[in-house]
Amino acid sequence: MGVFDGTNGPTLKIQFYFNGAYTDVPTADLRSIDINRGRTRQDQRMEAGQMIAVFDNRSGDYDPDNLSGPWVSSGVTALRADLRARVVATWSATTYVLYVGYLETTKLDAGFDATSAMTFVDGISVLGRYTAPGFKVANYSGETTAARVGRMLTYANWGTGSSWRSLTGSVTLAGTTQGSPIMDIINQCEDAVNLQNKFSRPTQLTFDDSRAASTVEYNAIDENPGIYTFLNAALVNYAPNGVKGKQQLWKNQPQVTKYGLKVKQYDTYILLDKVAKKLAQYYATFTKAPKTLVQSIDFTALALGSLYPDFLETELQDLCIVKRTTVDGRNLTFNLVIEGFRYRITPDTWDVTYYTGPISATKVTLP
Repeated sequence: MGVFDGTNGPTLKIQFYFNGAYTDVPTADLRSIDINRGRTRQDQRMEAGQMIAVFDNRSGDYDPDNLSGPWVSSGVTALRADLRARVVATWSATTYVLYVGYLETTKLDAGFDATSAMTFVDGISVLGRYTAPGFKVANYSGETTAARVGRMLTYANWGTGSSWRSLTGSVTLAGTTQGSPIMDIINQCEDAVNLQNKFSRPTQLTFDDSRAASTVEYNAIDENPGIYTFLNAALVNYAPNGVKGKQQLWKNQPQVTKYGLKVKQYDTYILLDKVAKKLAQYYATFTKAPKTLVQSIDFTALALGSLYPDFLETELQDLCIVKRTTVDGRNLTFNLVIEGFRYRITPDTWDVTYYTGPISATKVTLP
C-alpha cells in the first residue's frame, strides 16, 4: 500500500474474517482507512471505536449483492452486518493489530470510479445491544468489579480467551437486580475502581519540536487551560448492604475556596462506606485545580524508524510526553495519558491525532 512497504513504513493490511480465518484483502483495492477510538476528553465516556475503509469497487468485489465475488461462500456473501475485520501492521517481522471491528454499514458509489465505503464498529457498540437479565431480588453481593464485568461479557456471548478478556479490579460491589443495559453496568464498575492501576506500561512516545533523537516531531498541539477538566469535589453514589441511595461527598476545600465548587457525581454499586469515601477523595483530588494541558497532538506516522514498535503497540490509556520550547525560550514538559486517537491513512500518508489528558500526581489506595 504505497509508502507502507516495510521499509519507509510498516506494511498495512485489512483482513476479513472469512471461512473461519482472517483473510487478506488485496492491498491494491484499498483506497483509505480512517480509524477513531477512545474519547477526545478525559471527562467523557469511552465511545465505540469506528473504522471507515474505502475500497476500489470497479471489480464489484465489495458489493454485498454480488454473489459471484471472492467474499462468497456456499452462495452466501460475507459482506453483511457483523463481518469481523481487523487492520494489521507489520514492522521488522512483528505484526501489530491496530483495530478490530464489525461491519455496520456499506455505502456504494456506482459511478465511473466505483467505491465501497464500509463502516465498522468495535466491541463497545456490540455490547451496547445487550441488556443484563433482571432479578426480583439483588444478587451477587460481594462480587468484585472484574467478576461483574466478566458476567456482563458472558451475557453478550463475548469470547473467553486471553485475547478477548483481560480483566482487573478488586473493589467489592453490592448486590444488583440488573435489568439494565450491559454498558451501563460496566460503566458503574469503571467508576468504582477509578484510575487505580490504570497505567500498565511505561511511557511509549515522546513528542518534541526540537527534533531530538528518539522523539517524534509533532505537526501541531492543542493546549487547553484546563477550565473544564478539573474537579475539586466529588459525590459518589453507592449501595452499602445492597441499599441504594447512600452518598459520599468529598470537597477539596482550599481549592473550592480558590476556584469555586467544581463537582461531579459518580454512580457506583460500591458495598463498603470506607471505599466510597476514599473514591470520592480520589476524584476530588485528581485534578483539583485548573492546569494547562495538551489536549491533542497531531503528527505524521512516516519514517519513524526504530520508534515504530513503540508507536504501533501504543494503546488507549498509555502514557506519552510532549516537550515544547516557547517563542520566548521557555522549555515546557507535559506528562499525558492517551485518551483517544484517530488514524487517517491513504497509500501515501498516515496522519495521526492523539487526544490526551493530564496525569494525576495523587495516589489514593482504596481499602
